[in-house]
Amino acid sequence: MRLAIWSTTTPRKNSTHTEMFRRQLEEVELAERIGIDQIWFFEHHLQPTAPVPSPNLLIAAAARTTQRIRFGSMVNILPFRHPLLVAEEAAMLDNLTGGRFDMGLGRGLRPPEFEAFGVDQERSREMFLESFEIIRRVWADENFVHHGKYWTVRKDAPLSPPLVQRPHPPFLVSAQSEESLRWAAEYDIPFAQIDSIVEQAKRDQTLYREAQTAHGHPPTARLYLMREIYVADTDTRASAETRPYLLQYWELWNRYTQFTRDGKLPDSYDFWRRQAPMLHAMSFDQIVANDMVILGGPERVANTILRLANQLDLMGLAMIFKLGAMPYDMVERSMSLFGEQVVPRLRQILTRAVTVDRTTAEPSSSIQRAASSSPPASCPAVWPPIASTARPAR
Repeated sequence: MRLAIWSTTTPRKNSTHTEMFRRQLEEVELAERIGIDQIWFFEHHLQPTAPVPSPNLLIAAAARTTQRIRFGSMVNILPFRHPLLVAEEAAMLDNLTGGRFDMGLGRGLRPPEFEAFGVDQERSREMFLESFEIIRRVWADENFVHHGKYWTVRKDAPLSPPLVQRPHPPFLVSAQSEESLRWAAEYDIPFAQIDSIVEQAKRDQTLYREAQTAHGHPPTARLYLMREIYVADTDTRASAETRPYLLQYWELWNRYTQFTRDGKLPDSYDFWRRQAPMLHAMSFDQIVANDMVILGGPERVANTILRLANQLDLMGLAMIFKLGAMPYDMVERSMSLFGEQVVPRLRQILTRAVTVDRTTAEPSSSIQRAASSSPPASCPAVWPPIASTARPAR
């Protein structure tokens, strides 16, 4: 099971955006030091509470001061940009990171962003699918002419710069509707889920696994479960310190109502129109009780993660440490405690599970299955090895 951080970006009062981005880059360096495998950046437009119009620029900046951690665009919103440009920019990032780039793809969600770009949100899935096929052909370095419904491409020269990872950087998607899950499974693409309760994730894993094997792929774990997290010295302190920031974080993002406001969400986003009211009705205590956030001292946090790993066949856990406008020193303290006291607990238990697994014909739990492909602490970030292998950057 890989450990990822989904790095949110929220401005602080009496601080500049320059300071905000500087702190975010320092967060990446700290993430690498504490043993995090991957860090992801989101894309939003004209949203003051999430001012990141280009996750790719953050990746390019952060690559300069890191050596091991992998980077993901979570996600590049395909309907907003020409796919040839997206493919070329990703190839450049693959070089700038030395082959540490994962390509996160999405079709977008917020109606105001589609309105700002003058893009019909009802057509976002069609645009996403057409863009994805173009990106794959560009990365395969084909020379081709494409006259599609939304884009025209004439590629008659080599991809420049060429890719570092072969056959291409790994893809990631955010998928929670049945249609998106089936599509991701067809291509065996890892998928991330935010605000998904365990029962939903189990159901979606089953659906994904059925489609995955039906398309001839081995039944491999592909789910990244996304969770807010905060680690303090004690359980009581963690709950008391984080509650106001979690409440602010949910309100700032307006995550449980933004999808359905004013009836602007098209029919093709029906999943979120049904999901939002259910999430909005949950109290803070219910959210914590359902392990939708991970709060506590190191022991409790480690046990919660292991409980989730035992309930689900996880490819990874994607954690959100920055909750709203939580002070930077609180974020850094929580991350440091996670690295110092939680990661060793996870590694120790998973290593012990490897020993048990080797003496039995079949793993007895998903913790053991995850452990059988978990790296020693000194291993590189990509584990288990993915189909794409890296060659030295030119």
